[in-house]
Amino acid sequence: MYSLLVCLLACGVCAVIGAPYPITKTYGVSQLQLQQGKTYTLYQYEGTAVVTYFWLTGTWNNGAGDSASQMNFTVYVDGASRATYQFTPNQLIGVGFNDLTAPWGSDMMGRDSSLGGIYSHMRIPFFKSIRYDVALPHDAPASSILFWQIRVTENYPIVVSGVTLPPQTRLVQYNFQSVNLTRLEFIDFVSTSNAGAIYMHFFQSESSTANFMEGCYRAYYGGSQNQSLVSTGFEDYYQSAYYFAAGPYRQPGVGATVVQMGDSLTKISGYKVHDTDPFFFDKGGFRLQWRNGDTQDPNTGQKCMDSNGPAVGNPQASTITSMTWVYEW
Repeated sequence: MYSLLVCLLACGVCAVIGAPYPITKTYGVSQLQLQQGKTYTLYQYEGTAVVTYFWLTGTWNNGAGDSASQMNFTVYVDGASRATYQFTPNQLIGVGFNDLTAPWGSDMMGRDSSLGGIYSHMRIPFFKSIRYDVALPHDAPASSILFWQIRVTENYPIVVSGVTLPPQTRLVQYNFQSVNLTRLEFIDFVSTSNAGAIYMHFFQSESSTANFMEGCYRAYYGGSQNQSLVSTGFEDYYQSAYYFAAGPYRQPGVGATVVQMGDSLTKISGYKVHDTDPFFFDKGGFRLQWRNGDTQDPNTGQKCMDSNGPAVGNPQASTITSMTWVYEW
């Protein structure tokens, strides 16, 4: 790597410009045939860099349409023997229940075709190596075709909400798949002793009633048991109101990608990117928590303040899937 040293002799000032320079490496695969029951290594990179671009598209060979959104990706960072990240491309961009709505997108993620065109610019740092594996879901057709692109950039900082993160920063995935929650049960989506910043949260839930949406998001700082309300209800966290009264939406930093409300089944999925709405925390113990439905104070009527109060509405058991991506250092 080379640097440019500029000295202003008259002022006695020297500065290093562009040290070191970012360098981007790019890779792609065209028309890769995938077979049921096999795992394929798509990409391996040795060195220190940041993943800056991920794109794919694919169709089932039997003509059944899009396959890209359902593929199971496993990523191994820095020689890990166990998966560092696991996701389907739809989950990576905040979409649940295999919804194929297109086109939509932002600078950071989206879907530009009903037959794939899924992309993400989530920054994934690594220090030794990274490896991407892919497999077809077990309940899918026997074979698929895949087109795939990835780019990594060396000497590239991680910036969240305009803040350059420490060089030792890692991206951590908190992953919950098809978890059954009882009525009014709490779940910690994030629990860490590190300092960090929540980057993105994806959530999907289905339940026999819509009252799980009364559940508030809560944060706990410094190992304290005293809650700080992050939201005053489920849909409030996604910047909507009254059970997503306007229906589904996809905006640059937040979206409700699926809103299906029936008499006996409600399905909701959504995403929140904490860039313009920064969410930093310090070392010493941090938790991000949600409750499946919630309670209210019988004296004041305020919700989510008295955990032993009466339930709001009639929340029932829910099946949830959640991914929270957190930069930690």
